[in-house]
Amino acid sequence: MNHMKLPKALITALLLTMATSFSLIVDAAEKREQTYVKTNFRTLYKTVLLVGDVPNHEVIQEANISDIEYSSNSEFKINEEWVYIHSDIVDGSGTQTGYFYDTHVDGSHTYGSFKGTIKTTSKADGSWEAVGEGTYQFLGGSGKFKNLKGGGKYKGKGSSQDPTWREEGRETVEY
Repeated sequence: MNHMKLPKALITALLLTMATSFSLIVDAAEKREQTYVKTNFRTLYKTVLLVGDVPNHEVIQEANISDIEYSSNSEFKINEEWVYIHSDIVDGSGTQTGYFYDTHVDGSHTYGSFKGTIKTTSKADGSWEAVGEGTYQFLGGSGKFKNLKGGGKYKGKGSSQDPTWREEGRETVEY
């Protein structure tokens, strides 16, 4: 009978060791601070509804593709990003919410959601400037980013002198 207790004790010890080791591996995901720059936005589609309740009130649905480059994490290389945006705008200013879907160079994906504001100011000469800013959260990923967690803040800008939108962000990720 004592021979049966030894294997049970050994099996229990092995299982506890494996469970502890697994939790250490899961907890070993390193938090990484990284920054990015988005450029070359291309509109796939854009639908505008003029609401009519107040002057210049628009609800906009659009999808864009952009190039995104990370400067501080060589593993996080994105080939292209698709962004689906819902905007509620009065006189060029309002709120934006949506989702993004990134395809990485190695074929893996990351995706998440964002919310923010956009504010457009116009001058008497007809020139304008738009600034957008907000926050985003990663909701998941595939491949090496399967357990991706994190999020960050973004800020973008465009103007009548340079209508090409440029966005910069700073984030903390874990995978």
